[in-house]
Amino acid sequence: MAFLNDPVFGYLRKSLDISVLRQEVIASNIANADTPGYKAKHIPFKDVLNLADRDLKLKITDPRHIGPQEDLNYLIREDKTDYLTKNDKNNVKLDKEMTALAKNTLLINALSAFERYKFNQYKDLISSTRNA
Repeated sequence: MAFLNDPVFGYLRKSLDISVLRQEVIASNIANADTPGYKAKHIPFKDVLNLADRDLKLKITDPRHIGPQEDLNYLIREDKTDYLTKNDKNNVKLDKEMTALAKNTLLINALSAFERYKFNQYKDLISSTRNA
């Protein structure tokens, strides 16, 4: 649901949800870096794009229709692009995961800052109409 009929808040919420899930997946990869047989996981960007495309086209015209899926765990995929594994069949690469963690943290910070900016716009608008 959009805040004050502004669809930007809906997109921000979905983006933050996906970014937090990605953060959890990366943290799990880092935590299991020494677990024998563990395969790194990731969230493919194309799946996120398909999700955005599906949400834009989804229309519920009847209350019995199934709404959009809120659980995003189905986006998590095992990393099959990394053919190099350690002797224990673990394919987690800490430098790759730490880079992804830093990149995702920056994205979450940027999304949060933009959300604060949008809320401040509404706050300023409300306070200016009270003073008029």
